[in-house]
Amino acid sequence: PTSFSSSFRNAPRKGRDTTAGSGWFNMTPTPMSDQLKTDLSLIRNRNYIDPKKFYKSADSFDGKVLQIGTVIEGSAEYYSSRLVKRDRRQNLTEEIMADAGVSGYAKRKYGDLQRERAKPNRKLHKRGGKKR
Repeated sequence: PTSFSSSFRNAPRKGRDTTAGSGWFNMTPTPMSDQLKTDLSLIRNRNYIDPKKFYKSADSFDGKVLQIGTVIEGSAEYYSSRLVKRDRRQNLTEEIMADAGVSGYAKRKYGDLQRERAKPNRKLHKRGGKKR
């Protein structure tokens, strides 16, 4: 063994590259906060938030690298589809909770579930109670 091979073997290894790669502009991993986890779960379960819209089921996130941004509307949309300051929220969760249509649907569905659970089970009454 030469001194070159032993020094090469004992040299400290470089840290593993945690970025997404040069094809993805070397994006770095975003730390997972509780707020980000709830936003991702809302995106994952968005079919249940608005039943009249169809979303593909391929929008699942299993990776570590993601970026969150803010949508900035153009100047042509000033009067047509602009959010005024009082309607803007910090994150996706707050924005969905402030939406009257979504909260009304969620309250209605919750009430339906509670009424369904409060009904007596007719099968048990016909048989005369639980049997062991």
